[in-house]
Amino acid sequence: MSVTSRVTPTAKYTTYKAEVEAKLAGKLSASERKRLQGELRLLERARFVDVRGVTHHYMDVGPADGEPLILVHGWDCSSYWWHHIVDPLAQAGYRVIAYDLKGHGFSDSDPARDYTVAGFSADLKALTEALDLPPQHVAAFSLGAFVALHYAAHYPNQARSLAFFNFALFQYNKVASALIPAMLDTVFNRILRPIERRGLWWIPYIYALAVLSKNTAPVSDVKLATLSLRCCDPEAVRVSARELSRREVLEAVGEQIARVRRPILLVAGAGDPIMRPSGGRKLIQLAPGGQYLEVPRCGHLILFELPEQVIQIMRLFLRGAR
Repeated sequence: MSVTSRVTPTAKYTTYKAEVEAKLAGKLSASERKRLQGELRLLERARFVDVRGVTHHYMDVGPADGEPLILVHGWDCSSYWWHHIVDPLAQAGYRVIAYDLKGHGFSDSDPARDYTVAGFSADLKALTEALDLPPQHVAAFSLGAFVALHYAAHYPNQARSLAFFNFALFQYNKVASALIPAMLDTVFNRILRPIERRGLWWIPYIYALAVLSKNTAPVSDVKLATLSLRCCDPEAVRVSARELSRREVLEAVGEQIARVRRPILLVAGAGDPIMRPSGGRKLIQLAPGGQYLEVPRCGHLILFELPEQVIQIMRLFLRGAR
């Protein structure tokens, strides 16, 4: 497969970009103008490619001949969650590719609703073929770590190294698996998503700070994060939540990481209430030669909580994985 510039941008991308440009043409405070100019710079980096019949949005930054580094975002997130990380690693010589999973960010929805770990993993493989990439370093956050691990285990010649952020081993619990997807659907699809559409971005932020995070983030980051609530397909969020509660998916994680013969780093937040450090330690013990790092005073949202630490961690790890 090959990438063509004729792939039409998705409707949600063109709509949002037009909104940002219209706001910038009007009267704004200095801080809001600066924030929107930053968003426009991200939007102008957009590229689009057909992956297994679904248009995907991605950014491709850094030298074309640099070692490829693919960034995989988490559940109900987008590639913009990596925006602090992209340029510093591109400047370090890597070709950094951050993409939106189907149904997330500015990527189109999947008519077949295949929002499974295996489906996302097959998409990643197809993306690397579309971009004609040699073996890649892969860094992944939360849900993205399930995808990246499946990818490395099932396509063993593709990944050069794996860096996981906020990832852990879960023991299957029948009751939790029955209740949690419905709870997440209610909180995110029926409460937070409609609230964000009314422009009340600070309410999801308060929720994140109270439940998920141990650190505050600037308004610009908060609005980028809550943009995911607007752009993600509720069905993608609903199906993938059910997927991560399935016994087969949870029990496969330990078996998959034991099969991977590549450098692996798992970075846990000491205060992560979702991917608990105890589960991260158990998981990395199954990885041959795996490394574990626990970051103090960090919750589940390390990419926005402590981006400078993520950059330094990635630089050091990738240097050793070459």
